[in-house]
Amino acid sequence: MSIPDVVRSTVLRRLARLDRSARAVVMRASVVGRHFDLQVLAAATARSEERVRAALEQACNLQLILIAAEDRYSFRHALTRDIIYAEFLGGRTRPLHRRIARVLERRRQFTEVPLEELAYHAWAGADARRALQYNELAGDNAAAIHAGADARRYYERARSLTGINSAAYERLTQKLNGAEGG
Repeated sequence: MSIPDVVRSTVLRRLARLDRSARAVVMRASVVGRHFDLQVLAAATARSEERVRAALEQACNLQLILIAAEDRYSFRHALTRDIIYAEFLGGRTRPLHRRIARVLERRRQFTEVPLEELAYHAWAGADARRALQYNELAGDNAAAIHAGADARRYYERARSLTGINSAAYERLTQKLNGAEGG
């Protein structure tokens, strides 16, 4: 979808009004996703929660971000997040996605972390081992609730990371074929 120039320029003007440190936090938040936790963002940016919270407060004042709940934030609009995310140079997001996947994986031991988020960040970070594991699990979860399109997307991502003559490729092909019938 094409974003109107007036919307893009408005968001980028607001982003430019943030100091350099706050801008870096908000840009990294866009990699986490439209909705994000303070703790995940702090770990992903290697900044203290206080510094991240201060940056997010500045972004809230500029109407880029909203406080959704305690220590939970959202971009004001999906387009806001998309515009800011697009400001990253392509190669710079991959390491950040990998870091976010590792943070989410650690948090998963102590709290509920959506498997879909973990699968996405591992895949976007080109972490083949984690992406294969979590996309297959996310596909299994989606297939279990008869969400065929979602299951196919996760299985296709996972299968793209395997060798064509591997047991994993065969297993994922069978799951993919099963999801297509659902």
